[in-house]
Amino acid sequence: MVLSTSTDPSLSDIIRIAAPVGVGIASVFYLAKLTRDRNAVKGVPIPIPSIRAGDATHDTEYFENPDAFLLRCEEEYGPVFNCYLFGRQMIIVSGPLVREVFLTEHLNFQDVINEISGVQAMTKGILKSHAKKGNKGIRQLVSDNIFPNISRFASRIEENFRWALETNLGQCENKLIERPLEIIQIMVARTMASVLMGPEIAKDSDVINSFAVCTADFATVLGKDYKLRWWQTFTTKAKYNTLNPLQKHVKVLMNAATPVVLERRRQENEAVEKGIPYDRPLDVLQMLLDNFDRYQFVDLEDICGHLLVLALASVHATSDSATTLCSYLATFPEHIERLYEEQQEVLGQVEKEHQELRQKKLESGEVANEQDFENTYLDPKNDRAFTTETVKKLVHMDSFVRECMRHKHERLSLPHKARTDVELGNGMVIPKGKQVIVNIRSVHHGETLQGEDPTEFRPWRFVGKSKAAIKVSSGFLTFGMGSHACPGRFLAIYELKTFFSLIIANYSKITLQEPPKTQAIPIGAGVLFTSR
Repeated sequence: MVLSTSTDPSLSDIIRIAAPVGVGIASVFYLAKLTRDRNAVKGVPIPIPSIRAGDATHDTEYFENPDAFLLRCEEEYGPVFNCYLFGRQMIIVSGPLVREVFLTEHLNFQDVINEISGVQAMTKGILKSHAKKGNKGIRQLVSDNIFPNISRFASRIEENFRWALETNLGQCENKLIERPLEIIQIMVARTMASVLMGPEIAKDSDVINSFAVCTADFATVLGKDYKLRWWQTFTTKAKYNTLNPLQKHVKVLMNAATPVVLERRRQENEAVEKGIPYDRPLDVLQMLLDNFDRYQFVDLEDICGHLLVLALASVHATSDSATTLCSYLATFPEHIERLYEEQQEVLGQVEKEHQELRQKKLESGEVANEQDFENTYLDPKNDRAFTTETVKKLVHMDSFVRECMRHKHERLSLPHKARTDVELGNGMVIPKGKQVIVNIRSVHHGETLQGEDPTEFRPWRFVGKSKAAIKVSSGFLTFGMGSHACPGRFLAIYELKTFFSLIIANYSKITLQEPPKTQAIPIGAGVLFTSR
């Protein structure tokens, strides 16, 4: 069996997974009371798995072997059961009923995130227009400005990753990167800064640092143990209102953006006076400036707050996933050459197609000469670049990414809170106000949804199937599902595939510093690189 360990478990729990953690100690009397009071719900009663002799809760058995514990519960009690984990009662939903958790309107993921992290108080502390009626919100900003422009950002993403790899690795033989996450996080932060705020601002080291560490600063407000106590929501909101750690990062972005925006305004006014079109910079900052009234922004500080939240939601998650992919690649180096072969085949195919199309346009007279292809998608310099056209054709790379992320996900994740009594398809009822948490093991490691050997790492598992890494489904929950599926997944997957395509293109040997001591993939362990 192949398992994976998180690069930063506590941070992952709060920011990406939003599952409350912390071992609780409860008496047998207390457990009995909970069983009597909370299990008496309408419909079919929700069973409670037996607790091992000598244990007060299910925590010990779960942490000894999460997969074995969850499998036991599924086999003995069915797809829905109560457990006493992480200091509280948890209703766990498995297998075929997981889909209902995501598609049922009255089971809400955001309610749990806010209860645990106080995210609404955080956003109110840095987004001036957040509470305004009609405000489009962060999700809309992503859908409007990032997703439709990925192909336009492609060359910049590749350029930044090339620069980062050359700077941090370059030509080398068995060069050790002892803590990959730290370096990858800076690479991703610089790339996202270029996309969100433009190349000139992306050169500012303070901006890069803010993009890289803002997620960690957000988590510090929650404390170190992350136990969900009765007073936690109140104190978290108070901290965000009075000592919001993200305010300092908004000021960093403001300091960097102000002179750039003023210069852009000057150039735009000058273009208007001359009666010529203004060459608008390609970045999300400019897009938000151009749609200032539509999004009901208050001022530039408000825009910078929104850009910081976009960084908060993307940089750490993408860096964490990239670190996971790096660890899997180093653990299974025998797959590197197949990825390289595919890459060369696709680049050669695209180059040939572009050459033929250029020749056709020249012969027909549609294009006068070779120079007319400059700065277009048929520019010869793009023939062997990792454009969206090329990256889309890398089906083995896509399968490798999806398989890594399938294994990476935590076993219990993506909690939802019932806003009303919710009856599931099997007749069991989730009482209003209670939380359910998804049994990811039953989905990502279930033979029905994944095929043969679901616990094994098989990098080409999805080749030839309609199961791309960006595609959410009941069998792939890394990005959620339904109306609340992560809108940033398209950019995240594109960045991951581009980043690792460049690694494959430049490094023939990628291995772990030390062989793994267990079956678990040592996520974030030292990695050795050797150039081609």
